[in-house]
Parts: sequence; structure tokens; C-alpha cells
Amino acid sequence: MRLLIICQNQFGYHIDAYYYCKYLKVNFDILYICWDHGLPRIEMAGVRVVYVRRKGNMLVRTLRFLRHALKQINDDRRAIVFIKYFKGVSLVLRLLKPRHCFVLDIRTGSVHRNLVMRRIHDVRLKFETAFFKHVTVISASLAAKLDLKHKAHILPLGADVISSTDKTFAGLHLLYVGTLFNRNMEVTIHGFKQYYDEFQDQVPISYTIIGSGPNNEERALKNLVAQYGLDEIVNVTGNISHDQLKPFFDFANVGVSYVPLTDYYDVQPVTKTFEYLLSGMPVIATDTSENRKVINQENGVLIGETAEDFSVALKAIFEKRNLYNSAKIRSAGMGYTWEKIVQSNLKPYLEGRFLRKFE
Repeated sequence: MRLLIICQNQFGYHIDAYYYCKYLKVNFDILYICWDHGLPRIEMAGVRVVYVRRKGNMLVRTLRFLRHALKQINDDRRAIVFIKYFKGVSLVLRLLKPRHCFVLDIRTGSVHRNLVMRRIHDVRLKFETAFFKHVTVISASLAAKLDLKHKAHILPLGADVISSTDKTFAGLHLLYVGTLFNRNMEVTIHGFKQYYDEFQDQVPISYTIIGSGPNNEERALKNLVAQYGLDEIVNVTGNISHDQLKPFFDFANVGVSYVPLTDYYDVQPVTKTFEYLLSGMPVIATDTSENRKVINQENGVLIGETAEDFSVALKAIFEKRNLYNSAKIRSAGMGYTWEKIVQSNLKPYLEGRFLRKFE
């Protein structure tokens, strides 16, 4: 069976698409079309990649991308065309090739802070998905928000085991990994400071924040850390590639899954929630609908979005430290691995589309 994946992210730099390829390549002949963003090229045996140059203005680049995608679709009329949604181009491909088998994959709704911009994005997304018979969505709550419950197939977020070390809890060593854009991570530093001021003599403690943002968020957090005099125990590292994260996950014993409590984040599963759990860590997670589905008394604490909430959560984690079992936390999360999700969810879904279309 042949699978054509069309994604604007360069191969290997969109985690979901990377793991689709990793665990489908045994059963599918995969061709992946993407932009060449000039990043180091990642190779995967069994997956062919077509890179499209980004030279020129937006119109020129988009037409070039469309031309390459259409060529590959024409070259193999029996392939399933799996598109990670991107504005406009997904719809153009569907309208130009109406007889092909398309699957549109939606990984996120709009998380723009501006209400008008969010509504414009989501209205456009609803309009474009109306032209697709087969749609996969990251969560049932996002499908409901986009009015897609009647036809969406839920393809959830996954993770891989980054650390296999069993954690001990003599101290608290926090880890956040993710974007800093629109996340209000300074709130967690304020809460950490409150806890540290009260309990620094009772418990060894540290906090590592890995990530960056487009608006100097990393610098702002470093300045806040320096202002509080926490340079020795709070480390804002900037971006670190996925394949270099293991030492940080090995050392840490508490994951931080913090997103603001808004309606648009409420429907978005958080990748790192699953990665922390699969690394055997209890998680401090804001109380979103999606985090509520996986965080319980045995694997973490759900919190509000204030500094006081974060400080109280640290107290709760330390008080319960002897009740956490790293191996059990990891074992309970194994249903969230990418291998499990792809093999038991995406693979049979695609096979069903293929057989109905081409048998």
C-alpha cells in the first residue's frame, strides 16, 4: 500500500508526522513531501522525501509546492494522500484531484490570543474540512469545537519513552520542555520562587526550562530568574533538539505541563504531558479538559494558572513523594506511545480507507 504524506514541516521536525512514518513504513510505501527549511536533513530508511525549495515570495513558493505535490499525486493514482492541514493548499489539492483518496489531518485549532483572529482561523478551517470526506483530529474536544464530530476520526497525540530511569524523590527537580510562546511561563517561576523561599532549607530543588519563543521570551525568563537570584537552581536553556533531551529527562523527577486556562488551549492535548509520564515522572499540569483525562492522584497534580497554584502544587508533590512509583507511572502511560497509537489506530484507519477505495 502506498502513502503520500504532504506536510509543510521539513521531514523529522514535526513529531507527529515523523512517528507516523516510523511506525507505518513496514506496511506502507511512504513518500513525504515538505518544504526545505534549510535545517539538517533527517533520514529514515524506508521513507522517501521530496524537498521543495522556499526561494521566492509567498505566491511563487506556494505554486512551486502545489506543482510538486500534484506531480506526485498524478504519478501514483492509487496512493492515499495524507495531508497535515495547512491554509488553503489542502483545499486546492482536494478540488484539483477530486477522485483521489485524501485524508486531512488536523493537529491544532487556533491558539492566537486575539479572539477575532482565532475565529477567522477556525471558520476557515471548518470551511476547508467540509470538502474532505476523511478527516483525522487530535482530540474529540477539538473535533466538537470545529463541528466535525459527525465525520472526524480521533487520532490522538502520542509520545515515546525518553528516559527509562526510575525516579527517586529526595529532592524536586522540575522540567519543562516546549514552546515559550503564549505560555505565560513566568507564572511558574513566580510560583517556584514562593515555594523556594519557604522550603529551600528542607528540600533540594531545581527547575530546568527548555524552549524558546519568537518574542524574546527566553531572554525575559532569564532576566526574571536573575532578578530573583535563582541563577544557580533555575536554568533556562533555550532550544535543545529532541535527540539531546534524554539527560534532562533522566535527571528530572517532576514534569511541568503548563498552558494557560483558555477555551482554545482546553481542547489541545499537550505532548510533554505524555513524555513526562512515559519517563516515570509525576506531572504538575494545568487543569485543562485534556490533561484531566490522564492526570490523577497517582501520577501528578492538576492546578489553576496562578503562581500560588504552582507553589501549592510543589508542596503537594513533595508531601506525596513517597507515594509515587516511577515504574507504575510509566507502565500506566504505555497506551500513549506513538507505536501503540499508530499501530492500533492510524494503521487500521488508513487500511480501511485504502480497501474501500481500491478493492
